[in-house]
Amino acid sequence: MCGIAGIYQLGDNGLNLDVLQRFTNSMLHRGPDGGGYQLLKDSKIGLGQRRLSILDLSDAAAQPMPYDDGSYWITYNGEVFNFEEIRKELQSMGYSFRTNSDTEVILAAYKAWGKSCLDRFNGMWAFAIWDDIKQELFLARDRFGIKPLYYLHHPGKRFVFASETRAFKFLDDYNRSINSERLNLNLKDPYALEGLGYTIFEDIFQLLPGHYMVLDSTGVPKQKRWWDIREHKVEVPESFEEQAEKFYELLRDACRMRLVSDVPIGTALSGGLDSSAVYSIVYDILKNEQLGRVNPDSQSAFTAVFPGLPDDERPYAERAVSFTNGPIVFLDSNQPDLAERINYETELSDFISVSPITAISAVYGGMRNNGVTVSLDGHGVDEMLYGYRDMVYSLYNHELWNGSKDQAVNYQKVLQSMVHPNNAQEMTLRLQKDLIDKANRESKLSYRFKKAFKSEIQNKEYLPCNLPHLSDQPYDFSHLSLEQRMVHNEFFQHTLPALLRNFDRAGMINSIEIRMPFMDWRLVTFVYSLPTSSKIGQGFTKLILREAMKHKMDESLRIRTFKVGIGSPIQSWLNGSLKNWALDSIKDSKLKETSEAVFKKNGQYNANEARNIWQHINTELIK
Repeated sequence: MCGIAGIYQLGDNGLNLDVLQRFTNSMLHRGPDGGGYQLLKDSKIGLGQRRLSILDLSDAAAQPMPYDDGSYWITYNGEVFNFEEIRKELQSMGYSFRTNSDTEVILAAYKAWGKSCLDRFNGMWAFAIWDDIKQELFLARDRFGIKPLYYLHHPGKRFVFASETRAFKFLDDYNRSINSERLNLNLKDPYALEGLGYTIFEDIFQLLPGHYMVLDSTGVPKQKRWWDIREHKVEVPESFEEQAEKFYELLRDACRMRLVSDVPIGTALSGGLDSSAVYSIVYDILKNEQLGRVNPDSQSAFTAVFPGLPDDERPYAERAVSFTNGPIVFLDSNQPDLAERINYETELSDFISVSPITAISAVYGGMRNNGVTVSLDGHGVDEMLYGYRDMVYSLYNHELWNGSKDQAVNYQKVLQSMVHPNNAQEMTLRLQKDLIDKANRESKLSYRFKKAFKSEIQNKEYLPCNLPHLSDQPYDFSHLSLEQRMVHNEFFQHTLPALLRNFDRAGMINSIEIRMPFMDWRLVTFVYSLPTSSKIGQGFTKLILREAMKHKMDESLRIRTFKVGIGSPIQSWLNGSLKNWALDSIKDSKLKETSEAVFKKNGQYNANEARNIWQHINTELIK
């Protein structure tokens, strides 16, 4: 896991090494274990890397790394978890290796199979290979975009790439500016840009998930899709019980593969279903299986706590570790230097966010302070298995207007289980009133007109924004039913891509690699081949995960439906220790007036207004 960078001079001028070093070293936090810089092709190409050592800690595995007497050079961020299996296959074909790293396996695989080597990799990656034989630069990103890769192309002048947008601030002869149109879109929807390959910055884009890019002698980058969920549906067992068995088998193997490490591993444990499931499986594997390349100091849980606040999930995390009798470290996010940390982390994050990543960052910072370098986490489930309340409410509302009453009642039961117990009765009464009103309306002529109008609105939900496509084969899920379109768009184009960015920054700010077993591509394709009834129903979201984890984790957490998750308790902070700092941070007088008015109203922040204010604070910090 690292920070990678590269500059390809397309004009006549060569590249100075100090320019490459300054550009690469702006991401020192991503790789504190060393830096590497290589000039190629008569100094027209520069590859750089900041190293976070995970596999093969020796200098032999340093990057940029050559292969085949310098015919191929790579700078690489990520992990290919099945690299030992691929290495054995390549050795049987006559390939030799001088390191124990997955980096060298990628190079050999590229030489053996060309671009199709990507289909063999199971992992998360963003890398660039200079192919001296073909005289082309080859960049690739993993199927789901777990690891980031941004680029800037000035036609006829240069092509530049890096792991973070912030690095481009340190690029010579480039004044970074914000694209006002995309900024406005991002302020309205903080999840709108990431999955479509855009950023808020002028001329800075992303290599899309599941895509590669080739830059040859023409100097024109060509981006092509190499992996498509629409082409990877698989056969699934007919019975729900057999489906759950297969799900568990895939998830356990995904966890097992992600335990390969030469450094200690931990788990960010929130006490919710997803992270508790990963933690419980990993602990069972370490206890009951004989594994090869696993650091003996794994596995501890790390949990952010907020004493005295409703966001505190300490009791749930304690239940998870009580089931395994494993160690846990509690990390208090309410620190005296909170404002300074938010400033620092927002500047390094370099994106618009609904709230600071400070609480998340505190977990990974605590890991680092305890000698842990890798975290196995539970990300990616909510988007696949209807884990968000607004997703379920959309399903319920759609059925209420356009579907069956029975299905609406089914989703009603799920919704009721997802709210805080203190609000459950109120939610139940409101949803029951919706059903009564529906029955009364259906007999009226005016209802038919309203239904037609409402249907049009519902059918437009979970469709992407109208930015130009950057892919040669863009995803289009508009033909799918709402329930299918929802989970496809949330996972591949909307919410998850932005959350992956958030977790990448929160981890790498603290030099922590985050691994995500639920995002093993075999498990993802299996889930997207399942019927909706296996994912939601019987009063539960994430139905198949709950079935798969029977008797394998704490039962109260397995059936827990209301969750808080890992996030910053921003409303409590803004009403407390951050109140004056937040007001002082807003330079615009109109915004300051608005924020002060919000404070004066009953002495409490209005959540929507607070979110708008925070978005503008973040915008100021990343300029």
